[in-house]
Amino acid sequence: MSATLSPYTKKHALKPLVYALILASWAGQTQAQSVGSAPPSSRQDESQEDTDRATRLDTITVVRETRDEAGKTDVFEKDVSNVYAGKEEIELYKGSSVGDLFKGLNGVYAGDSRNSGALDPNIRGIQGEGRIPLTIDGTEQATSVWLGPAGVANRNYVDPNMISSILVEKGVSATSGASGIGGSVQIRTLQVEDIVKPGESFGIELKAETATNSTKPNERSFGVFGKDYRDIPGAVFDKGGTNGVILPGSVSPERMPKEGNGGKNFNFEDHSYRLAIATKQENFDLLAAYSYRSRGNYYSGKKGSEKYEHDSWQEDAKNDKRPGFSSPSISYIAKYFRPGEEVLNTSSELETTLLKGTLRLPHDQAIDMSYMRSNHTFGESVPWNVVWAVHALDGQGEKKILQNENPYSKVKQDTWNLNYSWNPEGNRFINLKAGAWITQSDSARHQNGDVIYGTQGDGWNGRDNAWDDYTDCHILGRDLPMCAKVPTTPPDKESNADGRFNIVPRALQITDHRRTGLNLSNEMTLHSTLDLSLQADFTREKLKQHDASENLTHLTELNWGVNHMGPRSGTRQQWNFGFNFDWRPIDWLQVNAGARYSDYWSYDDQLAEMRSQQHKDWAIRPALKGYNYQVQRLMTDQEANAYENKIIQSLTPAYEKYKEDWQTWYDFDPSFVDGPLLTPEEFMGDQLQRGKVNGYRYTDESVFVPSGQSHAGFTANNPFTNGEIDTSEKVTDAQGQKGTVDKYIASNANRKPVYQDESEIPNRWEEPKKQKDHAWVPHIGLTAFVTDDIRIYARYNEFVRFPSLFESSMAMAGSSKSSTGVAVSPEHAYNWEIGYAHNLSGYFPSLDYADVRINYFNNRIKDYIDRDWDFNVVQFAEKKMSGIELQARVDSGKYFANFGGTYRLKQQLCDHDYAQTFNPIPGASGGRNVPGCVDGGFPRTFARTSLQPQYSLNLDVGARLLEKKLLLGARAVYHSAAKNKDEGAFGAMGWAYNRANYWNPILVFDAYASYQVQKNLNVDVAISNLTNQYYLDPMARTSIPAPGRTVRIGMTARF
Repeated sequence: MSATLSPYTKKHALKPLVYALILASWAGQTQAQSVGSAPPSSRQDESQEDTDRATRLDTITVVRETRDEAGKTDVFEKDVSNVYAGKEEIELYKGSSVGDLFKGLNGVYAGDSRNSGALDPNIRGIQGEGRIPLTIDGTEQATSVWLGPAGVANRNYVDPNMISSILVEKGVSATSGASGIGGSVQIRTLQVEDIVKPGESFGIELKAETATNSTKPNERSFGVFGKDYRDIPGAVFDKGGTNGVILPGSVSPERMPKEGNGGKNFNFEDHSYRLAIATKQENFDLLAAYSYRSRGNYYSGKKGSEKYEHDSWQEDAKNDKRPGFSSPSISYIAKYFRPGEEVLNTSSELETTLLKGTLRLPHDQAIDMSYMRSNHTFGESVPWNVVWAVHALDGQGEKKILQNENPYSKVKQDTWNLNYSWNPEGNRFINLKAGAWITQSDSARHQNGDVIYGTQGDGWNGRDNAWDDYTDCHILGRDLPMCAKVPTTPPDKESNADGRFNIVPRALQITDHRRTGLNLSNEMTLHSTLDLSLQADFTREKLKQHDASENLTHLTELNWGVNHMGPRSGTRQQWNFGFNFDWRPIDWLQVNAGARYSDYWSYDDQLAEMRSQQHKDWAIRPALKGYNYQVQRLMTDQEANAYENKIIQSLTPAYEKYKEDWQTWYDFDPSFVDGPLLTPEEFMGDQLQRGKVNGYRYTDESVFVPSGQSHAGFTANNPFTNGEIDTSEKVTDAQGQKGTVDKYIASNANRKPVYQDESEIPNRWEEPKKQKDHAWVPHIGLTAFVTDDIRIYARYNEFVRFPSLFESSMAMAGSSKSSTGVAVSPEHAYNWEIGYAHNLSGYFPSLDYADVRINYFNNRIKDYIDRDWDFNVVQFAEKKMSGIELQARVDSGKYFANFGGTYRLKQQLCDHDYAQTFNPIPGASGGRNVPGCVDGGFPRTFARTSLQPQYSLNLDVGARLLEKKLLLGARAVYHSAAKNKDEGAFGAMGWAYNRANYWNPILVFDAYASYQVQKNLNVDVAISNLTNQYYLDPMARTSIPAPGRTVRIGMTARF
């Protein structure tokens, strides 16, 4: 982000360079002398000092590698599938966005990594709050955020500059402190051991870096809030229905992106530094660290952009629908975010302070304390704006639509953490750990789906008609029919005493989210072959969300969703208890078995408050019971005869009168009659044929089909699918005619809703009740040690996830929307895994490490929580996932390589009842045949956008040269294209809304070099996206291309 983003940035703009120069000079000229030590008195002493320092440097490197290597070794030695990244890897491969932290972790993705400034983990296609808990030093701070029409996203805000390691467990772990239904991400911040060298008591580390491929954002529109829009020359109220303000070019957020140069030039628009000071004493440790990074908007890559000229899902759908249409005109993202140009709303400014301390008490006790504060300001695109712009460019050739630079989102987070441990030596029954933590997250985002620049007045009450007419005609020079009657002199402005003409951030949403947690665990050895571990934890969270568009009476297409599905406020509490036995009955067999108990409640605070005030839009409304379908049924012969006899009986008097009149006139003069006397059949013919369908007579009947908010049991209760009514039934020789005819004529579109009677609601303002639930789930694992180097394992575990606060609370239920629904049951996972691990170093004595591991998983989640076609929170029958994961590594000390691969066999959302709701009357017109299991998810669900690539590959290689002073590394990351046959079918049905964004096969190369210039000074050079590819990240909720080639230069000084 540019140096103008905040007063803080202006004040500290040159500090990274100043610190870097000072510390580099100090480290080089003083040989990084220890604090308080005297300078060497002779060359011999100086030489010995150099030798000692070299030894110490090697020692700290070994210590750090030992810790990180332990994490990398656990990748192959743990039975739970996992991946690990250490401090060195994280810092050398640091990318442009926070989501790049997952780039080298095979099978792990960050949803919306370029647009959120946060991490939304996706493992094996599972994503969402509570499904993949992300902990930072054991604390949680995930928040569900509203993205307007794009729905809900889970966000965890992280500072990459403060990370020491990342451990990702794929799937449920019985021994992990915080595990979810799809796994966990465990991040550790900087440790004292990262800064203080072994054998010393004090250490300082300064890291400074700068990068290319960044440009200063244009903030010209950010200062208009609070101003009377009429005081801005050229600004007018938008009469197009948004109830917003159209700003003139001088302050408009619209602008033409700048063109990049392939990441070649350094302009210091991307710079960062981190200063860490630590001490390690006999009875205590202390660490203080401060980091800062400012990065402007990045430029996209260029190579391969032509692949985004066609959106294959839409193209395939159109071809399927109209086979003769050979060259469809397809919208494509590279027309909006043009190759090599600036991508607006990708800037970021992040400032973090970290304080840590450890107090070692007598009798093997210790207390750890930490506090961290982060202030994050970042650009954020509005998903529906991007979708609209890309769609508008369909078939427009080289036409350009300007991007919008939106006001920055801001997040402030505070984290307090206190931990206690007691592990008395020689006591096999006590290895006790206890902790307490609090996280407070406050955010302000312009992302509720409404127009960003609105007026304080509600609806057209915020418009000065005469002033806008004058501006349109005589300031902007628009040729409008009314302009001939508009005076050329400025009119008097209407009074703004109440501020109704002031510009306000109508898209602003404010979130206050506090989490509190407690945890307790103990490990004990009951027998030489039996260990027992006990775990318990407690979490409580309080969410308060407010929205600038709440309670507006003049709703538009944009803010309707805000007022019906947006802000949530509530309280949630959960506690868990688990135990695990580790039994080794024989030398080659290990058994892990145990269970976990969970109990939770959730309360909708906002709903309770609004009902206590008897707010009309929050009253209990009549529930939808189902639909009455209008159906025509073929009359039986008896019914048809009886019906026609009634017609004959009713027309007989008329016929007798006609017959009498005809005879009278005929007797008087035969020329007075038109023709011969009609028979009764001839006289009544038109009436007897009226209402017939293809010559047959049908009844008009109403058939009720139960179809409330819950679709469970829809097929069994639906008369058209449970056997009561067979719309395909034929009748032979009906109503005296030869041949067969349909017994029923029906249409899925011909229906009317049936609501609960208001008399059935005794109290419209009834206070909502707590949602409560609890569950026990088991787990068991078997490990067979075939040899000292070969291990085979099998794991089965279950896990329950209770609804998140967002899923268990309601938004406003006004207008014609009766409810957005809540989830009432937990998700229940049933997971199988089988794996094989082999240490191959025995076959290659020259290698320090040689390992391979293959893992098969088969996961099933019942009662999966998502949203339906009508945006209600519902629960689907099950989500199915299966696949194969492969990991391997070799390391000779000089050369090393790591490989990871994942192949997805299945990733489906299944619910035959829900699929039937799209076609309640099989075979009738107006229905849609949707399979009971679909890849990804059903239309408009979030699962639809969490479908991972079918396969992904990661390869990184490196070398340690020049006596390990020079470290070289490179990696390749490949993802297969987004392929989903069901998406093509949905597109043909016109159900492309909230469709997963298309991405082509992705192959990206990164590289780095790190050189030890002095014993205490390292210089790093890294290149991200080496070949300057234009690509979209998999599963991006917002279609934004990734950064192009970026060159990063950094320096690390230690003393």
